[in-house]
Amino acid sequence: MSIFAAASFWGASATAAKFLFEHRISPMLVVQSRVIIAAVVLVAFLLVLDRRHLQVAFRDLRDFALLGVIGVAGSNYTYYMAIKVTSVGIAILMQYTAPALVAIYVFITKQEKVSRTKAFAVVLSLAGSMIMLGAFDPKMHITALGIFFGIVSALCFAFFNVYNKVATKHYTVWTALTWTLLFAGAFWLILDVIFGAKTLKIGTIGSSEIWMLTGFSLSSILIPYFFYFTGLKHLPASTAIIVSTLEPVVAIVSSFLVLGETLSFSQIAGGLFIVTAVILLEVYKE
Repeated sequence: MSIFAAASFWGASATAAKFLFEHRISPMLVVQSRVIIAAVVLVAFLLVLDRRHLQVAFRDLRDFALLGVIGVAGSNYTYYMAIKVTSVGIAILMQYTAPALVAIYVFITKQEKVSRTKAFAVVLSLAGSMIMLGAFDPKMHITALGIFFGIVSALCFAFFNVYNKVATKHYTVWTALTWTLLFAGAFWLILDVIFGAKTLKIGTIGSSEIWMLTGFSLSSILIPYFFYFTGLKHLPASTAIIVSTLEPVVAIVSSFLVLGETLSFSQIAGGLFIVTAVILLEVYKE
């Protein structure tokens, strides 16, 4: 249920993001500021609630740095770069090849037993994503650079799911989430310094936009990542990432219900493929 909750929040946040874009807040500002704001809010919350969750061994900081920079910031950055040079559909589709990458990795390294049911669920979720996102549409805008960023995005997302088990093994969800987001936020701030404040542009937005971004950061980063970290504590990485493919299903349905966007037959069919994959994992638990 935790992974489903995370996927639901991520999916619904796509609709919320469109609202922000309509208020002339750039996609890059959204993806950067939401991590930074979430990290600041979480640290402030724990300073008041329980400072013990902020304690971490120095030797483990490297693990959280890798998880935050590659797994969170890296996957987000390459995902949005893929959108910029190709299309949203292709970017999402490329990122959701990650379940297959995780399944292959854990099978080769023998970290998990990949049953026929789980392998079939991977195929179903991938096929569902392809159908839902119109991968077979000849009008799809595909570029070599877009494919490159899409593949890197999938690798980063796959890395996040696999390495999360290593980095968070000896820590609570609160501790792991806090340090992961801190390093992800630091990545964006360093990038901002390197490029001479050409990325964040916090000073160019008003107080109302800041409040909107704060709410968005809680619903698209802090809450769903808390659920996802919790789910990864109890589920194999390959199972968790397959369930996470429910995100585009929730995104499309919420856009239909809230924004009145058209829901096509292919989207319904693709969504059913993904839902079936998740049901298979639940019915045939290993």
